[in-house]
Amino acid sequence: MNRILFVCTGNTCRSPMAEGILRRLLKEHGLDHIEVRSAGVAASNGSPVSRHAASVLKEQGILDNMSSSALSRELLEWADLILTMTTGHKQHAIGRFPEYIDKIYTLKEYVEVDEETARRMNELEQLTAELQLKHALAQHITQEERVRLLTLERELPDYEIADPYGGSLALYRQCAEEIEEALMKLISKLKP
Repeated sequence: MNRILFVCTGNTCRSPMAEGILRRLLKEHGLDHIEVRSAGVAASNGSPVSRHAASVLKEQGILDNMSSSALSRELLEWADLILTMTTGHKQHAIGRFPEYIDKIYTLKEYVEVDEETARRMNELEQLTAELQLKHALAQHITQEERVRLLTLERELPDYEIADPYGGSLALYRQCAEEIEEALMKLISKLKP
């Protein structure tokens, strides 16, 4: 795995922070042969990183001059691994580009180390897809299917990284800490 793409909404807050922090961590851990980029599901090309995201990155000594990129087929083709900040971003990417489903995960999902949690997450995704298909085909969804879906949703940890957009610098720092915690687990998976 040599190319990682992070995805958020506008590619001005979470995914650029993940990109910058991972570049720093890769260098610190001797894995700087791995390339990192970021994009947004609702981004326009060339917008600057948000002021607070840039401040957080600068505080960490990350001085990359990043600008936003729209999620595109070319970027998905380039990437070996696509890590989104939320399940919604993941679903959006898969919905637009289903041929890349096998390399799209939420960041927190991908670094999950508990096998039972990973198994339940997989079951939830399969059940959700089946129920969406049934709904689209106007087929009946059973009470057992609804209960199982709700049970799985309640049992699973939160894989979302909340959007700090419009929040305080402290909120951006908190978001960056959450991202870095997940990225440290990613570094462990990337080490030979």
